[in-house]
Amino acid sequence: MPHRILSDVKLPDFKDRPTKEGDILRTAEKLFMQFGYKRVTVEEICREANVSKVTFYKYFNNKYAVLEDYMQSRLKLGMETFERIRNADATLQEKMQAMIAMKGSAISQFSPVFIHSLADSDEALIDLMNRWTDMGMQAMRQFFMDAQVKGEIYPEYSVDFLLHIWTVVGNDARSEVIMKMYGDDMVKLSQDFMNFLFYGTTGPPQEDK
Repeated sequence: MPHRILSDVKLPDFKDRPTKEGDILRTAEKLFMQFGYKRVTVEEICREANVSKVTFYKYFNNKYAVLEDYMQSRLKLGMETFERIRNADATLQEKMQAMIAMKGSAISQFSPVFIHSLADSDEALIDLMNRWTDMGMQAMRQFFMDAQVKGEIYPEYSVDFLLHIWTVVGNDARSEVIMKMYGDDMVKLSQDFMNFLFYGTTGPPQEDK
């Protein structure tokens, strides 16, 4: 993550888990990124991770439980990183730069095929993604409120309005039309999304680019 506030942030590697559990999670991540969530089976995860089904079911009830654990670990890292940015001794400009870097780094870890597989999935997975979105929205609410208190964001803006714009643009950014427009370059899409929301049509100041 190329920003001083994020210099020592590390992606989860599951080395704090029991060996076989970590192997399952790392293998599932590799397969999910290569083939998408839907196409991967428990049997394939077990074979690639060199574990038996008995061992798999010792740690996880099903494939969804593996994905949920993996995504929750990413969410935990994201929220911890967001709090680090929010509480950093830095200007609003620096915090926005760090958030853009964080978003770009997070998206770059997810393959287009994985992202597409999440966009068109079952109810349980949609619920998981909605919960993730809700937590992100609460974090952004606090970020906007903090910036207004400090006079860094126009205080007469309704925070609900800012969050609504964030949601509308964010939802559209995940649409099939937009994804095709960017040719599956999710990092560029993420950067444009964040820069537009933070800086508007003029884009970031030259020194920020």
